[in-house]
Amino acid sequence: MQNKDIEIVKDKTKKRLLRRNSAPPAIQIISQLDKKWSFLWNTVDRHKGIEEHENRSEAEHEEEQEDDYELEQLLNMVRIPLFLEKFMLFALLTSLDCFLYYFTVLPIRLIKGYVKQFKSYRQHYHSQQRFGHKRKIPFRYKITSTEYKERCMIFIIVISSILLSKLDTSKLYHRIRRQSAMKLYMLFSVLEMADKMLASLGQSLFTVMLSRKNSQRMFLHKCLLLSISLLYVTIHGYVLVYQAISLNIAVNSYSNALLTLLLSMQFAEIKSSVLKKFDKEGFFQITIADVVERFKLTLLLSIIGLRNLRSWTSSLSSTSINIWNPRSTLSVVINILCGPMVSVVGSEVIVDWAKHAYITKFNRIRPQIYDKFYLIVYKDYSTRTHKFEDRLGLSLPALVILFIVMVRPTLFKSPESSYLPSLFRIFFIGGLVFLLALLTKFVLDLVLIKWGKRIEQQSANQKLNTTVTENDYVPGLLSGGMGKIDVTTRIALHSDHNKENEIGTQPTSSIQKRESWPALHNPPSLNDIRRQKDSKSPRSLENVARYKMVSKRIW
Repeated sequence: MQNKDIEIVKDKTKKRLLRRNSAPPAIQIISQLDKKWSFLWNTVDRHKGIEEHENRSEAEHEEEQEDDYELEQLLNMVRIPLFLEKFMLFALLTSLDCFLYYFTVLPIRLIKGYVKQFKSYRQHYHSQQRFGHKRKIPFRYKITSTEYKERCMIFIIVISSILLSKLDTSKLYHRIRRQSAMKLYMLFSVLEMADKMLASLGQSLFTVMLSRKNSQRMFLHKCLLLSISLLYVTIHGYVLVYQAISLNIAVNSYSNALLTLLLSMQFAEIKSSVLKKFDKEGFFQITIADVVERFKLTLLLSIIGLRNLRSWTSSLSSTSINIWNPRSTLSVVINILCGPMVSVVGSEVIVDWAKHAYITKFNRIRPQIYDKFYLIVYKDYSTRTHKFEDRLGLSLPALVILFIVMVRPTLFKSPESSYLPSLFRIFFIGGLVFLLALLTKFVLDLVLIKWGKRIEQQSANQKLNTTVTENDYVPGLLSGGMGKIDVTTRIALHSDHNKENEIGTQPTSSIQKRESWPALHNPPSLNDIRRQKDSKSPRSLENVARYKMVSKRIW
Protein backbone atom coordinates (compact mmCIF):
# COMPACT_ATOMS: atom_id res chain seq x y z
CA MET A 1 0.00 0.00 0.00
CA GLN A 2 2.73 2.38 0.81
CA ASN A 3 4.41 1.84 -2.55
CA LYS A 4 1.12 2.59 -4.31
CA ASP A 5 0.72 5.85 -2.41
CA ILE A 6 4.23 6.91 -3.33
CA GLU A 7 3.58 6.23 -6.97
CA ILE A 8 0.31 8.23 -6.86
CA VAL A 9 2.15 11.25 -5.39
CA LYS A 10 4.82 11.01 -8.06
CA ASP A 11 2.18 10.93 -10.79
CA LYS A 12 0.45 14.03 -9.39
CA THR A 13 3.77 15.90 -9.22
CA LYS A 14 4.55 15.02 -12.83
CA LYS A 15 1.13 16.20 -13.96
CA ARG A 16 1.59 19.52 -12.06
CA LEU A 17 4.97 20.13 -13.66
CA LEU A 18 3.62 19.33 -17.10
CA ARG A 19 0.70 21.71 -16.52
CA ARG A 20 3.08 24.53 -15.41
CA ASN A 21 5.38 24.01 -18.37
CA SER A 22 2.44 24.02 -20.67
CA ALA A 23 1.26 27.44 -19.30
CA PRO A 24 1.52 30.48 -21.58
CA PRO A 25 4.78 32.54 -21.36
CA ALA A 26 2.93 35.68 -20.15
CA ILE A 27 1.68 33.89 -17.06
CA GLN A 28 5.17 32.64 -16.32
CA ILE A 29 6.59 36.21 -16.59
CA ILE A 30 3.90 37.59 -14.29
CA SER A 31 4.59 34.92 -11.69
CA GLN A 32 8.32 35.68 -11.79
CA LEU A 33 7.67 39.45 -11.46
CA ASP A 34 5.37 38.75 -8.55
CA LYS A 35 8.12 36.85 -6.78
CA LYS A 36 10.66 39.63 -7.41
CA TRP A 37 8.22 42.38 -6.24
CA SER A 38 7.46 40.50 -3.05
CA PHE A 39 11.20 40.11 -2.44
CA LEU A 40 11.81 43.86 -2.98
CA TRP A 41 8.85 44.80 -0.78
CA ASN A 42 10.13 42.60 2.02
CA THR A 43 13.61 44.17 1.64
CA VAL A 44 12.16 47.71 1.83
CA ASP A 45 10.09 46.79 4.86
CA ARG A 46 13.15 45.36 6.52
CA HIS A 47 15.23 48.55 5.86
CA LYS A 48 12.31 50.71 6.98
CA GLY A 49 12.10 48.75 10.19
CA ILE A 50 15.83 49.22 10.75
CA GLU A 51 15.53 53.01 10.17
CA GLU A 52 12.53 53.24 12.49
CA HIS A 53 14.47 51.34 15.11
CA GLU A 54 17.46 53.67 14.70
CA ASN A 55 15.22 56.76 14.87
CA ARG A 56 13.46 55.35 17.91
CA SER A 57 16.76 54.58 19.64
CA GLU A 58 18.11 58.07 18.80
CA ALA A 59 14.94 59.73 20.11
CA GLU A 60 15.08 57.64 23.26
CA HIS A 61 18.74 58.56 23.73
CA GLU A 62 17.97 62.28 23.35
CA GLU A 63 15.07 61.97 25.76
CA GLU A 64 17.27 60.22 28.31
CA GLN A 65 19.87 62.96 27.96
CA GLU A 66 17.22 65.63 28.45
CA ASP A 67 16.00 63.81 31.56
CA ASP A 68 19.56 63.74 32.91
CA TYR A 69 19.94 67.47 32.26
CA GLU A 70 16.67 68.24 34.04
CA LEU A 71 17.79 66.13 36.99
CA GLU A 72 21.09 68.03 37.03
CA GLN A 73 19.23 71.34 37.11
CA LEU A 74 17.16 70.19 40.07
CA LEU A 75 20.30 69.10 41.90
CA ASN A 76 21.94 72.43 41.04
CA MET A 77 19.03 74.29 42.63
CA VAL A 78 19.68 72.36 45.84
CA ARG A 79 23.42 73.10 45.67
CA ILE A 80 23.00 76.83 44.95
CA PRO A 81 22.78 77.94 48.64
CA LEU A 82 26.13 76.30 49.44
CA PHE A 83 28.01 78.01 46.58
CA LEU A 84 26.16 81.30 47.05
CA GLU A 85 26.77 81.55 50.80
CA LYS A 86 30.44 80.69 50.36
CA PHE A 87 30.81 83.65 48.01
CA MET A 88 28.60 85.84 50.22
CA LEU A 89 30.60 85.04 53.36
CA PHE A 90 33.91 85.95 51.75
CA ALA A 91 32.52 89.13 50.17
CA LEU A 92 30.85 90.23 53.42
CA LEU A 93 34.01 89.62 55.46
CA THR A 94 36.11 91.61 53.01
CA SER A 95 33.49 94.39 53.04
CA LEU A 96 33.61 94.46 56.84
CA ASP A 97 37.40 94.61 56.71
CA CYS A 98 37.25 97.60 54.35
CA PHE A 99 34.66 99.23 56.61
CA LEU A 100 36.87 98.81 59.69
CA TYR A 101 39.79 100.29 57.73
CA TYR A 102 38.21 103.75 58.07
CA PHE A 103 38.09 103.42 61.89
CA THR A 104 41.46 101.79 62.52
CA VAL A 105 44.12 101.96 59.80
CA LEU A 106 43.14 105.30 58.27
CA PRO A 107 43.47 107.32 61.54
CA ILE A 108 46.79 105.60 62.30
CA ARG A 109 48.14 106.39 58.83
CA LEU A 110 46.94 109.99 59.17
CA ILE A 111 48.75 110.42 62.49
CA LYS A 112 51.82 108.74 61.04
CA GLY A 113 51.79 111.17 58.10
CA TYR A 114 51.55 114.22 60.37
CA VAL A 115 54.34 112.86 62.59
CA LYS A 116 56.52 112.41 59.52
CA GLN A 117 55.74 115.98 58.42
CA PHE A 118 56.53 117.31 61.90
CA LYS A 119 59.88 115.46 61.94
CA SER A 120 60.85 116.90 58.58
CA TYR A 121 59.89 120.38 59.80
CA ARG A 122 61.98 119.86 62.93
CA GLN A 123 64.99 118.77 60.89
CA HIS A 124 64.59 121.80 58.67
CA TYR A 125 64.40 124.11 61.69
CA HIS A 126 67.51 122.61 63.32
CA SER A 127 69.45 122.86 60.07
CA GLN A 128 68.51 126.54 59.86
CA GLN A 129 69.68 127.13 63.45
CA ARG A 130 72.90 125.12 63.03
CA PHE A 131 74.24 126.79 59.90
CA GLY A 132 72.83 130.20 60.73
CA HIS A 133 71.52 131.18 57.34
CA LYS A 134 71.09 134.86 56.92
CA ARG A 135 68.18 134.26 54.61
CA LYS A 136 65.58 131.86 55.90
CA ILE A 137 64.56 129.11 53.49
CA PRO A 138 60.81 128.43 53.66
CA PHE A 139 59.82 124.95 54.75
CA ARG A 140 58.22 122.86 52.04
CA TYR A 141 56.87 119.39 52.52
CA LYS A 142 55.75 117.49 49.45
CA ILE A 143 52.66 115.46 50.24
CA THR A 144 52.44 112.15 48.45
CA SER A 145 49.31 111.14 46.56
CA THR A 146 48.49 108.52 49.22
CA GLU A 147 48.72 111.08 52.03
CA TYR A 148 46.58 113.48 50.00
CA LYS A 149 43.86 110.82 49.61
CA GLU A 150 43.92 109.97 53.31
CA ARG A 151 43.70 113.58 54.47
CA CYS A 152 40.90 114.40 52.04
CA MET A 153 38.91 111.36 53.15
CA ILE A 154 39.32 112.12 56.85
CA PHE A 155 38.37 115.77 56.26
CA ILE A 156 35.20 114.79 54.35
CA ILE A 157 34.13 112.21 56.95
CA VAL A 158 34.72 114.52 59.93
CA ILE A 159 32.99 117.57 58.44
CA SER A 160 30.00 115.57 57.17
CA SER A 161 29.62 113.84 60.53
CA ILE A 162 29.62 117.20 62.31
CA LEU A 163 27.01 118.59 59.92
CA LEU A 164 24.72 115.55 60.20
CA SER A 165 25.11 115.31 63.97
CA LYS A 166 22.92 118.42 64.18
CA LEU A 167 19.98 116.32 62.97
CA ASP A 168 17.34 115.56 65.57
CA THR A 169 16.71 111.87 64.92
CA SER A 170 13.80 111.77 67.36
CA LYS A 171 11.90 114.35 65.29
CA LEU A 172 12.64 112.39 62.13
CA TYR A 173 11.46 109.23 63.87
CA HIS A 174 8.08 110.67 64.85
CA ARG A 175 7.65 112.45 61.53
CA ILE A 176 8.08 109.20 59.61
CA ARG A 177 6.05 107.17 62.09
CA ARG A 178 2.97 109.37 61.57
CA GLN A 179 2.83 108.42 57.89
CA SER A 180 0.53 105.74 56.55
CA ALA A 181 1.70 102.35 55.36
CA MET A 182 1.30 103.33 51.72
CA LYS A 183 3.47 106.41 52.17
CA LEU A 184 6.08 104.32 53.95
CA TYR A 185 6.09 101.88 51.05
CA MET A 186 6.75 104.75 48.66
CA LEU A 187 9.36 106.15 51.04
CA PHE A 188 11.24 102.85 51.12
CA SER A 189 11.26 102.69 47.32
CA VAL A 190 12.37 106.31 46.88
CA LEU A 191 15.16 105.97 49.46
CA GLU A 192 16.40 102.76 47.85
CA MET A 193 16.54 104.36 44.41
CA ALA A 194 18.18 107.53 45.78
CA ASP A 195 20.81 105.42 47.54
CA LYS A 196 21.74 103.63 44.29
CA MET A 197 21.89 106.83 42.27
CA LEU A 198 24.01 108.63 44.87
CA ALA A 199 26.32 105.62 45.24
CA SER A 200 26.96 105.61 41.49
CA LEU A 201 27.62 109.36 41.51
CA GLY A 202 29.90 109.11 44.52
CA GLN A 203 31.94 106.32 42.99
CA SER A 204 32.77 108.46 39.96
CA LEU A 205 33.36 111.53 42.10
CA PHE A 206 35.80 109.83 44.47
CA THR A 207 37.62 108.22 41.55
CA VAL A 208 38.30 111.69 40.13
CA MET A 209 39.06 113.37 43.45
CA LEU A 210 41.39 110.67 44.79
CA SER A 211 43.27 110.16 41.55
CA ARG A 212 46.98 110.83 41.31
CA LYS A 213 46.36 113.42 38.61
CA ASN A 214 44.08 115.44 40.90
CA SER A 215 46.78 115.67 43.58
CA GLN A 216 48.94 117.53 41.04
CA ARG A 217 46.26 120.02 39.99
CA MET A 218 45.89 123.64 41.03
CA PHE A 219 44.75 124.46 44.53
CA LEU A 220 41.46 125.96 43.30
CA HIS A 221 40.54 122.81 41.38
CA LYS A 222 41.31 120.69 44.44
CA CYS A 223 39.09 122.84 46.63
CA LEU A 224 36.25 122.69 44.11
CA LEU A 225 36.34 118.89 43.88
CA LEU A 226 36.65 118.61 47.65
CA SER A 227 33.61 120.85 48.17
CA ILE A 228 31.51 118.86 45.68
CA SER A 229 32.56 115.60 47.36
CA LEU A 230 31.68 117.02 50.77
CA LEU A 231 28.24 118.06 49.51
CA TYR A 232 27.66 114.63 48.00
CA VAL A 233 28.67 112.71 51.12
CA THR A 234 26.46 114.91 53.30
CA ILE A 235 23.42 114.31 51.08
CA HIS A 236 24.10 110.58 50.83
CA GLY A 237 24.58 110.35 54.58
CA TYR A 238 21.26 112.14 55.12
CA VAL A 239 19.50 109.64 52.83
CA LEU A 240 21.05 106.72 54.73
CA VAL A 241 20.01 108.22 58.08
CA TYR A 242 16.46 108.53 56.78
CA GLN A 243 16.64 104.92 55.58
CA ALA A 244 17.93 103.69 58.95
CA ILE A 245 15.16 105.46 60.85
CA SER A 246 12.51 104.10 58.46
CA LEU A 247 13.84 100.58 58.97
CA ASN A 248 13.89 101.19 62.72
CA ILE A 249 10.20 102.12 62.64
CA ALA A 250 9.31 99.04 60.59
CA VAL A 251 11.27 96.68 62.84
CA ASN A 252 10.20 98.14 66.20
CA SER A 253 6.56 98.67 65.25
CA TYR A 254 4.00 97.06 67.58
CA SER A 255 1.90 96.04 64.61
CA ASN A 256 3.30 93.65 62.06
CA ALA A 257 1.95 95.70 59.15
CA LEU A 258 5.16 97.67 58.54
CA LEU A 259 7.39 94.63 58.94
CA THR A 260 5.17 92.70 56.54
CA LEU A 261 5.44 95.63 54.13
CA LEU A 262 9.23 95.49 54.36
CA LEU A 263 9.29 91.73 53.78
CA SER A 264 6.94 92.05 50.81
CA MET A 265 9.38 94.49 49.21
CA GLN A 266 12.11 91.88 49.56
CA PHE A 267 9.99 89.18 47.95
CA ALA A 268 9.18 91.60 45.12
CA GLU A 269 12.81 91.12 44.03
CA ILE A 270 11.93 87.60 42.90
CA LYS A 271 9.28 88.90 40.52
CA SER A 272 11.56 91.57 39.08
CA SER A 273 14.55 89.33 38.39
CA VAL A 274 13.64 85.65 38.14
CA LEU A 275 11.66 85.52 34.89
CA LYS A 276 14.35 87.22 32.81
CA LYS A 277 17.20 86.14 30.57
CA PHE A 278 20.64 86.61 32.14
CA ASP A 279 24.10 86.43 30.67
CA LYS A 280 27.15 85.80 32.83
CA GLU A 281 27.90 89.51 33.21
CA GLY A 282 24.37 90.37 34.34
CA PHE A 283 24.35 87.43 36.72
CA PHE A 284 27.65 88.56 38.28
CA GLN A 285 26.27 92.08 38.65
CA ILE A 286 23.09 90.98 40.41
CA THR A 287 25.18 88.79 42.74
CA ILE A 288 27.34 91.81 43.61
CA ALA A 289 24.18 93.85 44.23
CA ASP A 290 22.94 91.18 46.66
CA VAL A 291 26.25 91.33 48.56
CA VAL A 292 26.02 95.11 48.96
CA GLU A 293 22.37 94.95 49.95
CA ARG A 294 22.99 92.29 52.58
CA PHE A 295 25.99 94.17 54.00
CA LYS A 296 24.08 97.43 54.22
CA LEU A 297 21.06 95.71 55.75
CA THR A 298 23.24 93.99 58.35
CA LEU A 299 24.91 97.30 59.22
CA LEU A 300 21.56 99.11 59.57
CA LEU A 301 20.14 96.35 61.76
CA SER A 302 23.28 96.37 63.92
CA ILE A 303 22.82 100.11 64.48
CA ILE A 304 19.15 99.55 65.34
CA GLY A 305 20.10 96.76 67.74
CA LEU A 306 22.65 98.97 69.52
CA ARG A 307 20.12 101.78 69.87
CA ASN A 308 17.50 99.37 71.20
CA LEU A 309 20.02 97.95 73.66
CA ARG A 310 20.89 101.45 74.83
CA SER A 311 17.24 102.37 75.36
CA TRP A 312 16.71 99.12 77.27
CA THR A 313 19.67 99.72 79.61
CA SER A 314 18.57 103.30 80.26
CA SER A 315 15.12 102.08 81.32
CA LEU A 316 16.50 99.63 83.91
CA SER A 317 16.39 102.15 86.74
CA SER A 318 12.88 101.09 87.70
CA THR A 319 13.57 97.36 87.23
CA SER A 320 17.21 97.19 88.30
CA ILE A 321 16.64 93.99 90.30
CA ASN A 322 16.20 91.97 87.11
CA ILE A 323 19.77 92.79 86.05
CA TRP A 324 21.10 90.11 88.38
CA ASN A 325 18.98 87.44 86.70
CA PRO A 326 21.27 86.12 83.93
CA ARG A 327 18.56 84.22 82.12
CA SER A 328 16.16 87.13 81.81
CA THR A 329 18.93 89.57 80.89
CA LEU A 330 20.38 87.26 78.24
CA SER A 331 16.96 86.57 76.75
CA VAL A 332 16.18 90.29 76.53
CA VAL A 333 19.55 91.08 74.93
CA ILE A 334 19.15 88.27 72.39
CA ASN A 335 15.62 89.44 71.62
CA ILE A 336 16.77 93.04 71.14
CA LEU A 337 19.84 92.28 69.04
CA CYS A 338 18.87 89.12 67.17
CA GLY A 339 15.11 89.53 66.81
CA PRO A 340 15.10 92.11 64.00
CA MET A 341 18.16 90.59 62.35
CA VAL A 342 16.67 87.09 62.19
CA SER A 343 13.39 88.26 60.69
CA VAL A 344 14.75 90.74 58.15
CA VAL A 345 18.11 89.20 57.23
CA GLY A 346 16.62 85.71 57.34
CA SER A 347 13.97 86.67 54.81
CA GLU A 348 16.66 88.33 52.67
CA VAL A 349 18.70 85.12 52.67
CA ILE A 350 15.68 83.02 51.67
CA VAL A 351 14.83 85.47 48.89
CA ASP A 352 18.41 85.32 47.59
CA TRP A 353 18.37 81.51 47.60
CA ALA A 354 15.12 81.32 45.66
CA LYS A 355 16.13 84.09 43.25
CA HIS A 356 19.52 82.62 42.40
CA ALA A 357 18.18 79.07 42.19
CA TYR A 358 15.60 79.99 39.56
CA ILE A 359 17.91 82.32 37.65
CA THR A 360 20.46 79.53 37.28
CA LYS A 361 17.72 77.07 36.33
CA PHE A 362 16.10 79.20 33.64
CA ASN A 363 19.47 80.25 32.19
CA ARG A 364 21.01 76.77 32.57
CA ILE A 365 24.00 78.03 34.59
CA ARG A 366 25.96 75.64 36.76
CA PRO A 367 26.74 76.75 40.35
CA GLN A 368 30.51 76.46 39.77
CA ILE A 369 30.36 79.94 38.26
CA TYR A 370 30.26 81.36 41.83
CA ASP A 371 33.85 80.18 42.25
CA LYS A 372 34.85 82.48 39.40
CA PHE A 373 33.08 85.40 41.13
CA TYR A 374 34.87 84.39 44.31
CA LEU A 375 38.30 84.49 42.62
CA ILE A 376 37.67 87.88 40.98
CA VAL A 377 36.62 89.48 44.28
CA TYR A 378 39.67 88.03 46.03
CA LYS A 379 42.02 89.45 43.37
CA ASP A 380 40.45 92.91 43.79
CA TYR A 381 40.73 92.76 47.57
CA SER A 382 44.33 91.51 47.58
CA THR A 383 45.57 94.14 45.10
CA ARG A 384 43.75 97.38 45.95
CA THR A 385 40.97 98.22 48.38
CA HIS A 386 39.66 101.02 46.15
CA LYS A 387 39.31 98.60 43.23
CA PHE A 388 37.33 96.25 45.46
CA GLU A 389 34.99 99.08 46.49
CA ASP A 390 34.50 100.10 42.85
CA ARG A 391 33.72 96.52 41.85
CA LEU A 392 31.07 96.10 44.53
CA GLY A 393 29.81 99.68 44.39
CA LEU A 394 30.25 100.09 48.14
CA SER A 395 29.81 103.68 49.26
CA LEU A 396 31.83 103.13 52.42
CA PRO A 397 32.43 106.81 53.33
CA ALA A 398 28.66 107.40 53.46
CA LEU A 399 28.16 104.22 55.53
CA VAL A 400 30.93 105.31 57.91
CA ILE A 401 29.23 108.68 58.37
CA LEU A 402 25.90 106.93 58.98
CA PHE A 403 27.48 104.73 61.65
CA ILE A 404 29.11 107.71 63.38
CA VAL A 405 25.95 109.84 63.34
CA MET A 406 23.64 107.07 64.59
CA VAL A 407 25.95 105.37 67.12
CA ARG A 408 27.70 108.39 68.64
CA PRO A 409 24.72 109.47 70.78
CA THR A 410 24.25 105.87 71.87
CA LEU A 411 27.85 105.38 73.03
CA PHE A 412 28.78 108.80 74.36
CA LYS A 413 25.52 109.85 75.99
CA SER A 414 26.26 110.03 79.71
CA PRO A 415 23.57 108.57 81.97
CA GLU A 416 22.19 110.54 84.88
CA SER A 417 23.78 108.21 87.46
CA SER A 418 27.28 108.48 85.96
CA TYR A 419 29.98 109.96 88.22
CA LEU A 420 32.69 110.07 85.55
CA PRO A 421 33.59 113.41 83.93
CA SER A 422 32.11 113.74 80.47
CA LEU A 423 35.46 114.40 78.70
CA PHE A 424 37.19 111.50 80.41
CA ARG A 425 34.24 109.25 79.64
CA ILE A 426 34.34 110.21 75.94
CA PHE A 427 38.05 109.42 75.68
CA PHE A 428 37.66 106.18 77.62
CA ILE A 429 34.76 104.87 75.52
CA GLY A 430 36.38 106.10 72.29
CA GLY A 431 39.63 104.32 73.12
CA LEU A 432 37.77 101.16 74.07
CA VAL A 433 35.81 101.18 70.81
CA PHE A 434 39.00 101.82 68.85
CA LEU A 435 40.81 98.91 70.50
CA LEU A 436 37.84 96.63 69.92
CA ALA A 437 37.67 97.61 66.25
CA LEU A 438 41.44 97.16 65.89
CA LEU A 439 41.29 93.70 67.46
CA THR A 440 38.38 92.73 65.22
CA LYS A 441 40.25 93.88 62.12
CA PHE A 442 43.38 92.02 63.20
CA VAL A 443 41.49 88.73 63.63
CA LEU A 444 39.61 89.35 60.39
CA ASP A 445 42.86 89.95 58.51
CA LEU A 446 44.29 86.68 59.81
CA VAL A 447 41.22 84.78 58.64
CA LEU A 448 41.25 86.44 55.22
CA ILE A 449 45.00 85.86 54.76
CA LYS A 450 44.59 82.17 55.51
CA TRP A 451 41.58 82.02 53.19
CA GLY A 452 43.53 83.88 50.51
CA LYS A 453 46.39 81.36 50.61
CA ARG A 454 43.90 78.60 50.02
CA ILE A 455 42.45 80.49 47.03
CA GLU A 456 45.91 81.05 45.56
CA GLN A 457 46.73 77.37 45.95
CA GLN A 458 43.55 76.36 44.15
CA SER A 459 44.24 78.91 41.42
CA ALA A 460 47.79 77.56 40.98
CA ASN A 461 46.40 74.04 40.60
CA GLN A 462 44.04 75.29 37.85
CA LYS A 463 41.02 74.49 40.00
CA LEU A 464 39.93 78.14 39.99
CA ASN A 465 39.99 80.49 37.01
CA THR A 466 37.89 83.30 35.61
CA THR A 467 37.40 81.83 32.12
CA VAL A 468 33.80 80.92 31.26
CA THR A 469 33.31 78.03 28.83
CA GLU A 470 30.43 75.79 27.76
CA ASN A 471 31.27 73.47 30.66
CA ASP A 472 29.83 76.12 32.99
CA TYR A 473 26.36 75.71 31.45
CA VAL A 474 23.89 72.85 31.46
CA PRO A 475 23.43 71.58 27.86
CA GLY A 476 20.11 72.29 26.23
CA LEU A 477 18.13 75.08 24.61
CA LEU A 478 17.76 78.26 26.60
CA SER A 479 14.19 79.17 27.45
CA GLY A 480 13.06 82.51 26.14
CA GLY A 481 13.21 84.23 22.77
CA MET A 482 13.90 82.04 19.74
CA GLY A 483 14.66 79.06 21.94
CA LYS A 484 10.96 78.46 22.57
CA ILE A 485 10.50 76.66 19.23
CA ASP A 486 12.53 73.72 18.05
CA VAL A 487 15.45 74.08 15.67
CA THR A 488 13.72 72.49 12.65
CA THR A 489 10.68 74.75 12.76
CA ARG A 490 12.73 77.89 13.29
CA ILE A 491 15.08 77.04 10.40
CA ALA A 492 12.18 76.13 8.12
CA LEU A 493 10.40 79.42 8.85
CA HIS A 494 13.48 81.48 8.01
CA SER A 495 14.60 79.49 4.96
CA ASP A 496 14.06 80.52 1.30
CA HIS A 497 13.61 76.91 0.18
CA ASN A 498 10.29 75.49 -0.88
CA LYS A 499 9.16 74.28 2.51
CA GLU A 500 6.23 72.25 1.21
CA ASN A 501 8.58 70.07 -0.85
CA GLU A 502 11.59 70.11 1.45
CA ILE A 503 10.10 69.45 4.89
CA GLY A 504 8.90 66.00 3.92
CA THR A 505 12.40 64.91 2.93
CA GLN A 506 14.28 66.26 5.97
CA PRO A 507 16.77 64.01 7.72
CA THR A 508 15.66 62.63 11.01
CA SER A 509 18.64 63.65 13.12
CA SER A 510 18.52 67.12 14.68
CA ILE A 511 22.09 67.80 13.58
CA GLN A 512 21.33 66.72 10.02
CA LYS A 513 18.19 68.85 10.08
CA ARG A 514 20.25 71.90 10.95
CA GLU A 515 22.90 71.13 8.32
CA SER A 516 20.37 70.40 5.56
CA TRP A 517 19.11 73.99 5.52
CA PRO A 518 21.26 76.87 4.29
CA ALA A 519 23.15 78.61 7.10
CA LEU A 520 22.85 82.01 5.38
CA HIS A 521 19.25 82.62 6.43
CA ASN A 522 19.38 80.66 9.69
CA PRO A 523 19.08 83.10 12.65
CA PRO A 524 21.40 82.20 15.54
CA SER A 525 19.80 80.72 18.62
CA LEU A 526 20.40 81.99 22.14
CA ASN A 527 22.86 79.15 22.67
CA ASP A 528 24.80 80.16 19.55
CA ILE A 529 24.89 83.81 20.63
CA ARG A 530 26.12 82.84 24.08
CA ARG A 531 28.75 80.48 22.64
CA GLN A 532 30.08 83.16 20.29
CA LYS A 533 30.19 85.73 23.08
CA ASP A 534 32.04 83.40 25.46
CA SER A 535 34.58 82.40 22.81
CA LYS A 536 35.17 86.05 21.89
CA SER A 537 35.63 87.30 25.48
CA PRO A 538 36.05 84.38 27.91
CA ARG A 539 37.35 86.67 30.70
CA SER A 540 34.66 89.33 30.40
CA LEU A 541 33.66 88.80 34.04
CA GLU A 542 36.76 90.73 35.08
CA ASN A 543 35.29 93.88 33.48
CA VAL A 544 32.02 93.73 35.44
CA ALA A 545 31.35 96.40 38.07
CA ARG A 546 28.31 97.26 40.16
CA TYR A 547 27.45 100.51 38.38
CA LYS A 548 28.68 99.68 34.89
CA MET A 549 26.37 98.89 31.98
CA VAL A 550 27.77 95.49 31.01
CA SER A 551 24.41 93.90 30.21
CA LYS A 552 20.92 95.09 29.30
CA ARG A 553 20.43 96.83 32.64
CA ILE A 554 22.12 97.66 35.94
CA TRP A 555 20.91 95.61 38.88
